[in-house]
Amino acid sequence: MKRNIGLIKIWSLFIGFVALFLINFGIKTNIGYTSMMWLILDFCVLILSIIILIKNKFPMKNQVLISLVFGFLMFVAYQGISFSSIKGFLITFLSSLAMFSIFNLYEKNSLKLLKANDIKSILITIGIGIIVGVVLGGINLFISGKTLNFNIKISYFLVALSPGVYEEIALRAFIYSLCLYMLKGEINTRFQRFTCYFMMTIPHVMIHTPEQFVNQGVISGIMAMIILTILFGLPFAFLQRKRDITSAMIGHGLVDVIRFCFLGLPY
Repeated sequence: MKRNIGLIKIWSLFIGFVALFLINFGIKTNIGYTSMMWLILDFCVLILSIIILIKNKFPMKNQVLISLVFGFLMFVAYQGISFSSIKGFLITFLSSLAMFSIFNLYEKNSLKLLKANDIKSILITIGIGIIVGVVLGGINLFISGKTLNFNIKISYFLVALSPGVYEEIALRAFIYSLCLYMLKGEINTRFQRFTCYFMMTIPHVMIHTPEQFVNQGVISGIMAMIILTILFGLPFAFLQRKRDITSAMIGHGLVDVIRFCFLGLPY
């Protein structure tokens, strides 16, 4: 019964998120539908992180320091102090704290920042992240259908810290930890595992697609969601679950570095 209550809570939150996703199409803003959806998910993660931290103990000191590092990397990614960098810092820092707090509570099914701390394991993590990043980065360029012009800049590596760190921590690992929290640390059934993978993937995918729905239609928007889920969402979720969070961060960051080097920044 407790399992069912946890699943009901998780899916109820997702239904609420879908409602916000649909409502967003009826609200015109200067920043556009996609940017607004990013803000909505950011706000949801921020509020849920604060609730978790109020209910639970803060994580250990070294985990607080790691969370601070993740947060401060957002100032590096945005190359200065701005609304985006401050927002990125707060969300990344607080969601990381909340994530560690939950993982300390339920160690059995927790995600590992690193699978192990020995040199060999760390090198394997880096290698896996690089291989996955290069493969998915190449696929991303292929399906873009755009003319490729290679140009490498330091700023591309800095900007890629945002998707690599913030998105993998706040929008994937934290959401998994939230599922784990609501399931009281138990992930035993197929539907529980499906739910965790679904929540680690779909909300993050959805916020990339509003403009696709508006400009290209419903079918195109749904197809974009399916492609993003299969090619990018699930591989990074799988890395986090089966290897560690760091490999997913490296892979995701590298995908964006490759995209920036051949297609330029999106702004």
